[in-house]
Amino acid sequence: MTAEISDGELRRKVGLALRALGSELDRLDESIASRFGLHRTDLRCLEIVARQGPISAGRLAAVAGLSTSAVTSVIDRMERAGRMRRVPDSADRRKVLVEVTELARRDGRAAHAGLMDGTDRLLARYSHGDLVLLDGFVAAVTELVISQAVAQSHADRP
Repeated sequence: MTAEISDGELRRKVGLALRALGSELDRLDESIASRFGLHRTDLRCLEIVARQGPISAGRLAAVAGLSTSAVTSVIDRMERAGRMRRVPDSADRRKVLVEVTELARRDGRAAHAGLMDGTDRLLARYSHGDLVLLDGFVAAVTELVISQAVAQSHADRP
């Protein structure tokens, strides 16, 4: 018979598991970026644009935590590679938005198919109530990570 794990030990275990997950997701992203000859930052920006839809370069810079000049370089590289394109903003013809191309979508689906299928199979094991709990937890952790990334980017450098 095993001793029941305390709440504190369980919180520590979950926290360590989240850190390990983050590291493994980074490793997966590095592998995918390398597979397609992309910079890791390029892949992150592609993911943001694919998830959010057409977006301004300024908004992409803010969400990605990059300078506008760095995002311009990313967009230029991705446009040359056929993975992003600049399109007029239908609401304001003076503005330009960035969107992913079908090539980027196709490659993204192929690169993430195993992860997405596996995730679907894992999530199918959980009840509706469990999924509501997991959804809230993942959203809260995501917000926490975002706030910490912003705080770190504004921290004084040693």
